[in-house]
Amino acid sequence: MFIRPKKPTPLAHVRYSMEDLGYKIDSADGRVRSIATNETFDYDAIGDKKQAHDMYQKLAVAASRAMLDYLADELQMEAIAVPSSNEPHCHVYATHQALHKEKLVVIVVGNGNLAGIWGWNVLVKQGANEGTAIQYIKDCQAQGAGVLVLNPNMNIVAPDGVAETYNSFIGPSTPIRGSETAEEHVGYIWSQLLRDAPVKSIAFITYNTAGIAIVDVLKYDYRRFVEKTACVAFIDSTHTLYELGEGALAWLKRGAQQWETTADADAMDVSTDRVGCSAVLVENTTEFREMTPALCKDSVVEYVLAYLDRGPIPNAAEFGPGWMAADSLPSDKSDEKSDNLTEPDNIEVSQTTQQVQDDGYIGWE
Repeated sequence: MFIRPKKPTPLAHVRYSMEDLGYKIDSADGRVRSIATNETFDYDAIGDKKQAHDMYQKLAVAASRAMLDYLADELQMEAIAVPSSNEPHCHVYATHQALHKEKLVVIVVGNGNLAGIWGWNVLVKQGANEGTAIQYIKDCQAQGAGVLVLNPNMNIVAPDGVAETYNSFIGPSTPIRGSETAEEHVGYIWSQLLRDAPVKSIAFITYNTAGIAIVDVLKYDYRRFVEKTACVAFIDSTHTLYELGEGALAWLKRGAQQWETTADADAMDVSTDRVGCSAVLVENTTEFREMTPALCKDSVVEYVLAYLDRGPIPNAAEFGPGWMAADSLPSDKSDEKSDNLTEPDNIEVSQTTQQVQDDGYIGWE
């Protein structure tokens, strides 16, 4: 007779602060330093590898949460509860009156990280200036733009009411309505906060998998997206062009750019076939691919600010529909035609455009 094993009892979830772990984030240079010695965190200096890895993981979570406090306390950003403070929620972070300014920069990080953090590994080993979007926020704000930092990976709430990521929490949890996934979070923020805001010109800065969510919005709420959005700056984006219609493809060519990591800028050509827009290489010879956003910061900010001043592309909604069903994807001949869709005058407006425009962003009407 087989004995059914007992179901394991979830262990109590412990949230360590930086102080609990004996570390701090230096306010002068953003580095993670020992409170006792003021030395930066050194993984290799901890003799036992298991102990070193355990401390590294704990510091990653603690430092990431500390940066959320930094956004609210030091940068004076408003923590906006999503969907509301009356139910399980996460927060997005906005500079003062960000949603009421003429120009707005929206920052969306990639898979697994908390709001504004490019890579927790870079945060722990190199510091906040390289591992987070803090310098992006400061530079954009200094030029008069509002900044909104999304939080796409906080998708669940623990039993004690604290929002968590799937990477940081194991055990019973409650999904956050509208933020069950990263893509749904971005779609919810677009439809509930951005689409009808008085902002006239929006620029998105997206890292890695965040590009997928932005292209989804472009696809499914094409007309309203292009009427409000000046540009998208993709950094190492993993989005594809699958099912994008002629309008979305034409808009990407004129309203987006990719910054792509390479270890040797002279040894690689830039291909735009996958991302659908112009691309530039960012030489990154560090051990961290997640250093790329810090390395291309000046170039990205310059691009974004210039396009915010230009504003959304005039009459971009006339480019055509934002998406196509899989069974109606263009033939090779149609592909050749779409390569020339660079100006509104060259584009025939599809008869299905109005239907797509009225659909809005699927799931959030």
